[in-house]
Amino acid sequence: MKKVAVSIHAIDKFEPNIIKNLKGLDYIHVDMMDGKFVETKNLNWNIFKEIKQNYEIPVIAHLMVDEPNKYYNRIIDNVDYFVFHYESKGNIEKMIQKVKKSEKQVGLAINPDTALTKIVPFLNELNIVLIMSVNPGWSGQDFIWESIYKVDLLCAYRAYMNMGFLIDIDGGINLNNAGFINSDIVSSSSTILNAEDPNSVIQKLREIEYHE
Repeated sequence: MKKVAVSIHAIDKFEPNIIKNLKGLDYIHVDMMDGKFVETKNLNWNIFKEIKQNYEIPVIAHLMVDEPNKYYNRIIDNVDYFVFHYESKGNIEKMIQKVKKSEKQVGLAINPDTALTKIVPFLNELNIVLIMSVNPGWSGQDFIWESIYKVDLLCAYRAYMNMGFLIDIDGGINLNNAGFINSDIVSSSSTILNAEDPNSVIQKLREIEYHE
């Protein structure tokens, strides 16, 4: 059974009621964007505190930003997973260790055109790997099917090396493609939030059978 995260953006006028009635969620996935790493800019870091005050669901902070270290102090107390991009600026190892010292979970995200081999040196220290199945920046894009192979390769490598990190996938996830994805977590925004019955969608995503 997959775990399900609802993806929301760190917009200025965030309304927590958007997720108030959602049931069966395992994570709340919050996208922060700086307008540099991606064109979109959503930098309301207060959203993390607001979510923590209203929900007990673990929070994944997904930083689509050039310099994740700039936002660390602003959000780290109110997140459970601090996930930044391999493609961002700064020293990856230092950022990983900084998060680990805070006793929070740390993860790396990789863009569709980034090879898995790039993050192999860091896998043993990660709690989660986020595979982007769309180009980062905005919701509603078509799923990039080649991302499935990345997940499969990462699963095989994790098993062979006896590692324990979680595998998350984010972007274009729906009920038509989720069954082909062998990840631990699926992160979805529009498929859940735009559904007539969001809770039914969440349950179906959790229970959908994996087709090799």
